[in-house]
Amino acid sequence: MLSSPAHTLTVLTPSGESKLSFQAGATLRDILAAGGIAVRSSCGGNASCGQCQVRVAESGNIPFTTGERARLSAAQLAEGIRLSCQLIPRSDLHVSIQPCVAQMAWRPLRNDEYAASIPFKRRASRSRYGVAVDLGTTHIRLTLWELATGERIAGRAGLNPQASYGADVLTRLMEAARSEEVAAEMSGLVRDAIAEALAGIAEQYALKLDQVGEVLLVGNTAMLGLLGRKNAAQLLQPENWTRRIDCQPDDTAFLARGWGISDTANIRFVTSLGGFIGSDLLAGVIATRLIEQPAGSLLIDFGTNSEMALWDGRTLHVTSTAGGPAFEGSGISCGMPGENGAIYHVDQTAGGGFALRVLGDATPAGICGSGLVDAVAWLLRNGQLDKVGRFRDRNSEGFVLVEGQQRIVLKRGDIDVLQRAKAAIGGGVRWLCRQAGLPLSGLHLVYACGAFGRLLDVGNAQQIGLLPRLPSSAVQLEGNSALAGGEALLLADEAEAALTEILKVSKVYNLAEDVDFESLFVENLYLQAMQE
Repeated sequence: MLSSPAHTLTVLTPSGESKLSFQAGATLRDILAAGGIAVRSSCGGNASCGQCQVRVAESGNIPFTTGERARLSAAQLAEGIRLSCQLIPRSDLHVSIQPCVAQMAWRPLRNDEYAASIPFKRRASRSRYGVAVDLGTTHIRLTLWELATGERIAGRAGLNPQASYGADVLTRLMEAARSEEVAAEMSGLVRDAIAEALAGIAEQYALKLDQVGEVLLVGNTAMLGLLGRKNAAQLLQPENWTRRIDCQPDDTAFLARGWGISDTANIRFVTSLGGFIGSDLLAGVIATRLIEQPAGSLLIDFGTNSEMALWDGRTLHVTSTAGGPAFEGSGISCGMPGENGAIYHVDQTAGGGFALRVLGDATPAGICGSGLVDAVAWLLRNGQLDKVGRFRDRNSEGFVLVEGQQRIVLKRGDIDVLQRAKAAIGGGVRWLCRQAGLPLSGLHLVYACGAFGRLLDVGNAQQIGLLPRLPSSAVQLEGNSALAGGEALLLADEAEAALTEILKVSKVYNLAEDVDFESLFVENLYLQAMQE
């Protein structure tokens, strides 16, 4: 059988021109990757993130896909901008790689990013320094402590570099399952990222990392398993979705060496509660003292993998739901994390207008999750969007937030991504209430946790059905409760005792195959207040 003829791909990058030979059949993204040319991507190649943009000279000869029409504006398509994961070239092409938004470097944590500190009595330690790490799907946050004095020396935040393998946990788990080499590379990416953060702190504060003798990690189960190279694949088996999964490496020497810390350091991965419900949720329950609150107290830890816990006075009902990356600003055509330059609030002004608030008072570069919630609420209030999520003006290209050279437009596809994320949360809250035998009106206190939670406008979140309708005073916006709880576990025996008690009273549920949850998810797709 004769093989198909080879074609030539001419690629213009900032560093010069390259020519690649390819056979028809593969996507442009895969052809570029095989040639050693990476394009930005965080969805694993299914068009949901809209980031792998290239300019194709011959674009007019290649039909657009549904994914491209959802993620790219008419103006972009007219300019020859395409998604490399969607385009399958069948002849010679000339391609220009679009400028990528640089991955965020490690930066200091701001004071407002820490959750309220909880009082505890420090345990004695023979080590001088300790490190607490919150390992999330999208972000990594860590703090370094002087153990003897209980002083937090520094905190850092950065992006999880595994995002290049997919924005969600399942995509990454499936990528890691492909081969030992891929799994090792994914582990190494996180190990090296943490090493970079620690080295930066050591240099700034003139510390010796070999005096770090304690490291405690909390996080979602998948991220801990991928870093520790232990039991991550179990999460691909449904029978394990309510079981505790041990991610603690049998030998942590490879991490100690990679981080440059003491080779005898105690490196602890706090065990998850069950399946996709990670130890970050447990740490949040410790930080908020949830099981010491009145019955009807709810904690929601917003993230790519969102987790929630409901205390009924005797039992802690716990589940997780795939909120997706929208809360982190990913998967949105104009989205970005909650960093400087992110639109984080869209305020109503007199006369039906709006005003933007931007983190760092910088030039707007995109919109983060809290700004997305505000924007959708503004559109609903002003009659520009119906509760199904459609623009009333069917000819609208979207909601233009910023005009000019850096044009920022919220598209219909972006609103759909938020609807699915908030439906997962709303459906999960209502389902969890049913398991606890509580009506929505039986909720008396809600903790909204995480980087997304701390920036929320409660009224707007309630308007679109992301949070239950409670008095604003009953909704507590927390910072990083997972990191705060991790810090407590690093430093205090009291926190260890709390962890033991939480494990005793917890009941874990799996929503993935529950028919009742599926119907609640569909009901909560509507952009309206959460219904009883």
